[in-house]
Amino acid sequence: MVKTREASGQSGAGGGMASQAKVALLKQRDLVALMCRRRDLLVPMLSIWVASFGGGEHAPVTTYFLLEVGATTAQLGNIGVIRTVGSLVMSPVYGWLLDRHSPILPVLMTSACCSFGCLLRGLVPVGDATPLYASSVILGLGAVNFWNVVGAYVAMSTPRDQRDVVVSGFQVQVNALNLLGTAAFPSWDWLLVVAGVEDQLLRYRAHMSICSVFCVFGFFSMLLFFRPAKHGHNAAEGRESRKLGHQHCVDRPQLLLLLASLVVQAFGETVVTVLWPLHIRKLGWGSHEYAYLDIASKLLVIAGTMAYPAFVRLLGCKATASFLPVVACFASAAAFLQEDSGLYGRVAHVAGALTFLPACGVMKVCFQHLTTLAVSPSQQGRIFSLLAMLQSGGQIAGNLFGTRMVDHETAYTGKGSTPFLMASSLFALAGCAVAGLLAVPHHGQVHVAAALDGEEESQ
Repeated sequence: MVKTREASGQSGAGGGMASQAKVALLKQRDLVALMCRRRDLLVPMLSIWVASFGGGEHAPVTTYFLLEVGATTAQLGNIGVIRTVGSLVMSPVYGWLLDRHSPILPVLMTSACCSFGCLLRGLVPVGDATPLYASSVILGLGAVNFWNVVGAYVAMSTPRDQRDVVVSGFQVQVNALNLLGTAAFPSWDWLLVVAGVEDQLLRYRAHMSICSVFCVFGFFSMLLFFRPAKHGHNAAEGRESRKLGHQHCVDRPQLLLLLASLVVQAFGETVVTVLWPLHIRKLGWGSHEYAYLDIASKLLVIAGTMAYPAFVRLLGCKATASFLPVVACFASAAAFLQEDSGLYGRVAHVAGALTFLPACGVMKVCFQHLTTLAVSPSQQGRIFSLLAMLQSGGQIAGNLFGTRMVDHETAYTGKGSTPFLMASSLFALAGCAVAGLLAVPHHGQVHVAAALDGEEESQ
């Protein structure tokens, strides 16, 4: 169990911001300590840590590398589709394997695909699209699924009453290491130039190889040392579920609402991240300002995700799930539905954008937390895979709608604002629905985990 060392006499509501921040940091520290103490968690998490850092290191050059080896803009789109479809197709398979068999097989399969797909991509010859597509197929079978499978395994291997800390902590670690890897890119590229590597494509290959080396190391370390913990899906887990109380109880319609809201979250976040670089041009800004805003938003997402357990203690899960879509609605509207290039417009944009993205990041963790607690322990792998599929579906919809409707004008919005209006409207609808159907208590609420197991518990 993740144990938090809190100050004596401190209450959740009265600690103040400094105390809450300290508690959040202590929870994350204790989670990392738990992962390091338990070998069944350390081995897969070590692979996730190095892969997250390596992925962040090559992220700035990935698109440019693909263009250098001869990929066209259309082929870049095809590669993205192939990887997303692979994730959609394989997620249910990996979820079923996690629930019905040992975690070893899905963890090793996704790690192998991620490792060797990335390695093949870094070695593709110039002008030949076949190995590029082949590497994309292999990455589609692993890549994102690797993070999903390990995250699900870690959540299944820790107490359910610590799910908020585990889910948020996993995202914090991945995002922080990814950001550190991206921050290390300029220094690594400078060292390559100093070492005499003048050829741009060769430097790109060197950056791409960093992730491959880390991923291959992670795969072989798991192949040799990974011994997963055994899960008990019966009485012990049932008693843990009952400890969670009414705050974590949802019925079937509420579960469906949470799943639909997760799609809205992925859709809105994708629309903003895809079109944000285009929107800031209307404010008279360029790539440098966007880079600063991007780094600031990632830092705030990490901070917000770390603070999620504090939100749960202060407000409860359901109240948190209700206000986050509303915050996202108003923040996105303030940031992207105005094009004032003056001081007021720029300040409104920065404040709105840097509120919207952290709200989306915390919203994702919140909905994952509630939905994974809403099903029985024997179905955790499948619910995590379903969440991954819904996230992918929302991202696909956001990419398609955002890029195709960006030039559309309506009676209410100018050119470039229609996708943001749609995202804000969907967040408003999701917030009202969650507040009305989830946060407001009603009689006869039944825990879905009990319902799925054929048990009935009166609240």
